[in-house]
Amino acid sequence: MPRHPALSATNETLSSRVFSGLAQKAAAMRAEGRTVHALSVGDTYPDPLPVARAENQRTDNFPDLHKYAPPTGEPMLLDAIAERLSLFDRSVPVERIQVVSGATSGLSVVASTLLDPGDEVLLPAPFWPLIRGIIASRGAVPVQVPLFDRLGGLDVEAVLEAAVTPRTSAIYINTPHNPTGVILPPAAIDAMLRVAQRHDLWVVTDEAYQDLWFGDVAPDPVWARPEIADRYVACHTLSKSYGIAGSRIGYVHGGEEVMRSIRAVQTFQTYCAPKPMQMGAARVLREGADWLKSRREEYAVAGAKTAEVLGVAPPAGGTFLLFDATPHLHAGEADALGFLDRCLDAGVLMTPGVACGSAYASWVRICFTSVPPAELDDALARIAGVLES
Repeated sequence: MPRHPALSATNETLSSRVFSGLAQKAAAMRAEGRTVHALSVGDTYPDPLPVARAENQRTDNFPDLHKYAPPTGEPMLLDAIAERLSLFDRSVPVERIQVVSGATSGLSVVASTLLDPGDEVLLPAPFWPLIRGIIASRGAVPVQVPLFDRLGGLDVEAVLEAAVTPRTSAIYINTPHNPTGVILPPAAIDAMLRVAQRHDLWVVTDEAYQDLWFGDVAPDPVWARPEIADRYVACHTLSKSYGIAGSRIGYVHGGEEVMRSIRAVQTFQTYCAPKPMQMGAARVLREGADWLKSRREEYAVAGAKTAEVLGVAPPAGGTFLLFDATPHLHAGEADALGFLDRCLDAGVLMTPGVACGSAYASWVRICFTSVPPAELDDALARIAGVLES
């Protein structure tokens, strides 16, 4: 008898089953004509600036538009990114910037560059659901460290230090944070970086929400800390800030040596990001400051409304909140799936918190930027009805 080929053992932990039942039910409800507000995926509702829209990238403006872009990125976009990064205390030359097909692709390239099978990555939890799988699919081990929901009384350095082993090779830092909406205070970042320096770890900084902060002053990015100049890799996306998630444009930067390796890995994984969308991204980086300011103001209002209904603190940035649904679970329920099902019956789809970490089975993630304000108001009223029942 012929032997069937085996599947990769490194991908055995990758699954969408925790959410698939809710998603299938939501699709069936929509097919029946019922309202379902999707507050599950981290998207943004406004159309982007006209200069960034797909229909406005034209061959009469950009000759050879549909040919391959250079693997490192279009010069026009690389220059715009370098200008954007120069707003911080540390400038980054274009030679140390790599355009990628969105942050998910970019972080996959980073993982392939930095990690070997068996390596361990400190993964402060709760976390963006896809990062666990990105690490695991490399054969590395995501070491979950509950942190973001308990910063007030936590010794950040001690809990991270306790999770370090001889196999630890990197720490992942995401701020503003998906899914809690927290912006890490400087003291917490200091603690994380001390652990990284003590153990010679890579610092992987996820800057997906770098522009979506709701205070008076932009927080200083982790990657700009001089003490990690030789050990950081930062990954950015334009998806959230500029409403072009479908364009799949992001970028990665770091030290000269690591970027040579990232550039090589990128070439063999995806070769280049889509050329027409790179043109739109370059234009929106240079022309989108006022548009972005308006989005921050709108999203801050949406986040505050959502937090008020849920009875939690408003987000400091990002597009998500995470809340503990334990007070709303029915007798015998060990996790939030029953609560999520009742919310879906009411017309609102959200994400199980366990997707963001094994310690968060009773928690729920909600995106407050995925639908326009009137739809969000309706969704929140429906959630409030479930909370009160």
